[in-house]
Amino acid sequence: MSALRQLLKSAFTAALPQSWLMTRGPRASVTEQKEIALTFDDGPHPEHTPRLLDVLAEGGVKGTFFVIGEQTLRHPKLVRRIAEEGHEIGNHTWTHSEPSRTPANRFLEEVTQTRRMIHNLTGRDCRLMRPPKGVLTIHKTLGLWRQQQTIALWNKDPKDFAMTDETQVHRWLESYRPRSGDIVLLHDNHPRAAGAVERLKRDDLRFVTMSEWLDRAHPRNETGAEHPVKQEVADVR
Repeated sequence: MSALRQLLKSAFTAALPQSWLMTRGPRASVTEQKEIALTFDDGPHPEHTPRLLDVLAEGGVKGTFFVIGEQTLRHPKLVRRIAEEGHEIGNHTWTHSEPSRTPANRFLEEVTQTRRMIHNLTGRDCRLMRPPKGVLTIHKTLGLWRQQQTIALWNKDPKDFAMTDETQVHRWLESYRPRSGDIVLLHDNHPRAAGAVERLKRDDLRFVTMSEWLDRAHPRNETGAEHPVKQEVADVR
């Protein structure tokens, strides 16, 4: 991506309400600690997700899990455990299909199917949606906004899915300089996320779910529903 295109993308993203699109949280923390959101994609996984949940529980850390619908069908008890332990659950489509080969209508059907599954398992509606690989077209984007879904991306990616040993986890953590508002992308269908979380737990950091930031910026109304988003939306392709 060229420097000009990156600048235009950053300016456009900054102009959108967070209830439409999140690429990071607020830079100003409500505490003296830096606030970051740990997010976990592509689960639940029968081996790696339970270990990660144990590590999160030991540190009193809350995370945001973007689950794949097919995996929730295979491992419903894990999805319920995620919710019962106070973590947030987001939507990562039903199959995590390749974005370039997935038409908008199929993509949106998968979002609806996964959202229904999450609600059936947890009793909670799902407000956050993370597209596979973070890739969207204008039609997919507009469809998500019509469903009043918040597109949830990230700004820190250690690429833990490609790490082959703990040394690579250490190397990334040594180079990472946390800032309030960071959204860290990890994967609970791979073994390195738990080790990264263990080493990220520090006194100067406070871990929040992505919706904690959303609730501050866009409080829900008295009925518990979010204030409706406007129908006029811009081309974000």
